Amino acid sequence: MGELLKDKVAVVTGASRGIGEATALTLAQAGADVIVTARNGDELAALAERLARMEVAALPVAADLTREEDVDRLRDAALTRFGRVDILINNAGVGKYGPLSALSAADYDWMMNTNMRSSFLCTSAFLPGMLARRQGWVVFVSSVAGLKGLPNESVYCATKFAQMGFAQALDYETREQGVKVSVVAPGGVGTHFAFGTGRTPGDPALDAMMDAKDVAEAVLFAVTQPPKVRVFLIGMRPMSEPL
Repeated sequence: MGELLKDKVAVVTGASRGIGEATALTLAQAGADVIVTARNGDELAALAERLARMEVAALPVAADLTREEDVDRLRDAALTRFGRVDILINNAGVGKYGPLSALSAADYDWMMNTNMRSSFLCTSAFLPGMLARRQGWVVFVSSVAGLKGLPNESVYCATKFAQMGFAQALDYETREQGVKVSVVAPGGVGTHFAFGTGRTPGDPALDAMMDAKDVAEAVLFAVTQPPKVRVFLIGMRPMSEPL
């Protein structure tokens, strides 16, 4: 176990797979105790066992983070077990690719609620404690789709632009009270993301994308800056992708 985040408590959303799983493991390697949350309770339990073997405390909480009552339950479980949360990683996200004509209102609600509403609810749940202690880190795992409109990603881009605007406004509100806000905006990452909604398992393009661990290391960089420093935006692209 490392010392960079020793005695820190982190919440990682969307933690059962991909970037979330890699981030939880990376923060634990740095010494943080970790609350992991996602919809899939079995995958979370398996991850919590891996984290516990790393000599940190781990708490799995299965939840649908688009539901206020589930986020309240997550907050209560975290605070009951640890007393506080120092780091919030808003990572839960989904995407569906295709032209606007192929997307429905249900697709819009699914993406906007999962990507943005969950960020709003989780931040609203954990930020007050950080402000009261005048210390904390709120990280949004967003996307380059939140920096530039891209074809066949109109709704997905809208959700990620919303995250970016939310994070920018939050930085204004919290900086003078000691809370740091960061956005990590990766391009293509070779995970299960969007399988069945625009990506296909086995696509050779996945091999050239970044690994989930690469993004997790960027998250760790953001939350381990010196006290006088905050990193607001980390943009990342695999070498196979143009800007």
